[in-house]
Amino acid sequence: MQMNNDQMEKMTSTMLQSCTEMNSMMRDTMNASLQSMSIMTKGCSDMCDSISSLMQKTMEQSMKISQTMMSASSVNDLMDTHNNVIKANFDSMMGEMNSLSQLSTRIAQQAAEPVTKQLNETMSKITKMKAA
Repeated sequence: MQMNNDQMEKMTSTMLQSCTEMNSMMRDTMNASLQSMSIMTKGCSDMCDSISSLMQKTMEQSMKISQTMMSASSVNDLMDTHNNVIKANFDSMMGEMNSLSQLSTRIAQQAAEPVTKQLNETMSKITKMKAA
């Protein structure tokens, strides 16, 4: 009878310890997810600011282009201005798209870090638990 009680106590202790460890891992996972979401939220705000700035810059450029084209004195002048504007806009657009791409990549990497770190820690804990 004493042996059964000892076994039951050991089994109960082991189950409580396992539940405590699982609770800890779940809490840590939730914290990592919340941290990742916080980074994503800040990143989205940064992305919106960049896009807003790009839109404002584009509007200002459009106004300048309109003024320049209206002041053209000949058809050749108008065509030269038009060609220069197209080239400048293309170069500007490619630069801005590159910047936005780099920003979104940075945001994704930063947001993945806490989750990846937590996943590695959880896998390490599970591996240790299985080995024990």
